[in-house]
Amino acid sequence: MAKNSIDWSPGNWPKLLYQFFTSFKLATTVLFLMLLVTLFGTLDQVDNGLHKAKEIYFHSWFINETMGSLPVILPGGMLLMLILFVNMTLGAIVKVRKRWRGAGLLISHFGMLLLLAGGFITNQFATDDYIALYPGMSSSKVESYREWQLEVMPLSKDGQAEKAWLYPSDVLDTVRPDEQRTIQTEALPFDVVINGYSKNAMPIPTSAPMAASVTGKEIDGFKLSPQKPSTEAEQNLPGAYVEFRPKNGADPIEGILWAGSYYFDPREKPMPFTFEVGDQLYGALLAKKSRPLPFEVRLDEFIFERHPGVTTPRNYESRITRIEEGQPDKPVEIKMNEPMRYEGYTFFQESFGPAGSNPGDDMYSQFAVAKNPADQWPLWALVINGIGLGIHFIIMLVSYSSRARKKRSATEATS
Repeated sequence: MAKNSIDWSPGNWPKLLYQFFTSFKLATTVLFLMLLVTLFGTLDQVDNGLHKAKEIYFHSWFINETMGSLPVILPGGMLLMLILFVNMTLGAIVKVRKRWRGAGLLISHFGMLLLLAGGFITNQFATDDYIALYPGMSSSKVESYREWQLEVMPLSKDGQAEKAWLYPSDVLDTVRPDEQRTIQTEALPFDVVINGYSKNAMPIPTSAPMAASVTGKEIDGFKLSPQKPSTEAEQNLPGAYVEFRPKNGADPIEGILWAGSYYFDPREKPMPFTFEVGDQLYGALLAKKSRPLPFEVRLDEFIFERHPGVTTPRNYESRITRIEEGQPDKPVEIKMNEPMRYEGYTFFQESFGPAGSNPGDDMYSQFAVAKNPADQWPLWALVINGIGLGIHFIIMLVSYSSRARKKRSATEATS
């Protein structure tokens, strides 16, 4: 066998894989590719918005996109972080020779691994929701900014619903605009048919001139016009043509569901599309996905201050009461830079409304609610990195001082 040839026999594969994943060349290549992904992801935010750009470039395993006329084919951010994590674990911690002089750098590498692991956990398990309340209102659930689900519920005679059948957001989002999907379930006495689903749409009266260019079906004097998705994903209002087909063979009921009927003022209730099957009244609507909280939040006071003579806010903060079964009520202040952290949730003072409110008007306070198991990991990672680099600096300083002393002593001895 030639001196520089590589042994590709199956028995040597573990060694070759170990050498590959511990190589400095691999680390350099991954860091360069991360630079490219960051560059393209940042540029793509102009056309697709922050949320979609993150999904395409940073939360993906592989990228196959076109930016303008330029094809972008790269490994995704998740794959690159996984390879870098393996490379640093094997190459910088397992393979490296352990010496007291390298203790600081070894500690710093642990900090960087913690940072990478925190990014993965955040991507897989973190949730990003909101809650909006007027003073005196309370709630024990939060709502998604971008996830919409189909809800069908039986209604009482006064229009109240106790429970709803849900078609989840992650499945609904897979319905194509040109697709007809039939949903059969034992929970309902009818089948639900979705005749196309638009992630952003607008119902248009057939009397409007622009309705002539809309190819969709006319229902109750309206057509559903698909719109170009907004670069800010939370501004999209999805819509769909739906059909409810009774299982007893009765005539189907057709309707248009539009997310705009879901009220965004916390005091208002959603307006469902209502229909009857047999003697039972039902309601259907596109609603934001909600998640329960392990406690209840009541807004006691919303403080809003403007700069003198202008409408620009100077400060806004909320005084809330956290209500939990078996625990005394806890008053908490949430300010713009002072969130509430409790039970893994973080409540940020995000915004207020309604838009165009004047001094003295009733206003609601909106909180961004994040649940992230790795919320504090970046902070811990930076602390560990700082400790490691501090130790490395001290070791290098002591080593340099020792060499300088020896050199000075040797010079004095020969003079």
